[in-house]
Amino acid sequence: MTTEEILLEKWRTLPSEKQQEVLEFVDTLAKKEADLHIKEAASHETVNFQPKTELGKKLWELRQKAIAAGKVKFLDWDGIEQEIAQRRGEIE
Repeated sequence: MTTEEILLEKWRTLPSEKQQEVLEFVDTLAKKEADLHIKEAASHETVNFQPKTELGKKLWELRQKAIAAGKVKFLDWDGIEQEIAQRRGEIE
């Protein structure tokens, strides 16, 4: 029996409220994984980028300080879409 089959078998034995908890937990894991990939991509991008102008160097330094201080919020695609909708006044 595969892991998927075992999981499905156990899933079917759970009451609906527990199934909902499992779905929420899986969503949390997926979000953490997506956030990790975004941060890794950003750090990889940091290694390869070299600003060419003095203004670019100053802006890059400010960006790096903001990232190090935790002031920059990296968004996944869902977060980007939500922020766009908020800015457009589609949601609060």
